[in-house]
Amino acid sequence: MYGEPAKIGAMRTTFVPVGPALERCVDRIWTWEGDPSELPALLPGTGAELIFHRGTQLTAHGADGPVSLPQAHLLCMRRERWSLTADGMVAFTAIRLRAGALAYLTDHPVEDLIDRAVDISDLLGPAGRYLVSALNGTGDLTVRAARAEQVLRRQPTHRTDPRIMAAVHQLYRQPASTSLKDLAPALGVSTRHLRRGFAAAAGVSPKEFQRLVRFQRVIRTMLLKSPTSAAPVALAAGYYDQSHFIKEFRRLAGQSPGRMLSQPPPHFYLPSLPRP
Repeated sequence: MYGEPAKIGAMRTTFVPVGPALERCVDRIWTWEGDPSELPALLPGTGAELIFHRGTQLTAHGADGPVSLPQAHLLCMRRERWSLTADGMVAFTAIRLRAGALAYLTDHPVEDLIDRAVDISDLLGPAGRYLVSALNGTGDLTVRAARAEQVLRRQPTHRTDPRIMAAVHQLYRQPASTSLKDLAPALGVSTRHLRRGFAAAAGVSPKEFQRLVRFQRVIRTMLLKSPTSAAPVALAAGYYDQSHFIKEFRRLAGQSPGRMLSQPPPHFYLPSLPRP
């Protein structure tokens, strides 16, 4: 139930949906509290999170070594895998953005923000500091989320080419049935314009975004519905066969599907909330 805690092991999560003024950009505002041993890995994906820490500082471990995460930061994972550690109990509040929505909130090209822990002040300026105050203040999550919504509503909406955003949404909704070859002509743009605009809005090329959507779609279905076999799920998501799926899965997750699905799910595989 929205606004009420859900316990999984030692973890506790609470989340609230946002109002209609922000539903185009923000999926939910939510919290996570628990022992660092239950922190999931951060895997490549299509969305982005604004994270506001209230507990012990986290350290992210990736290909370039450990990075201490700022108190408030953006995470927009596309190609890298990070594991997380902390020296004490973890507590944070997060604003989960819909696929492609980061481009509405900042004029920084998203391709410059991926696979980094970008300080919220560098991303949003004074609005980022107001968000820290709003989300880490007093009151339950519903109250704090309402304050955050007020800050975000005052943030200017950055212009993006609606044809590019239509391409993002099309690939996100229908990764298996969308032909990349036909996407640009259908939207009335050149292939070069689509590729450049897509990188600026989503952080990667249309082809790579489609691969990430397929990957997410299978994991989410497996976690939520627990089918007896991954093969039908993989085929429905657009994989050629089970071998293709396992190869892609290992490339993105760094482990087998069975091993990954037996662990706590990364937060961005929680199902999206329905739009109002």
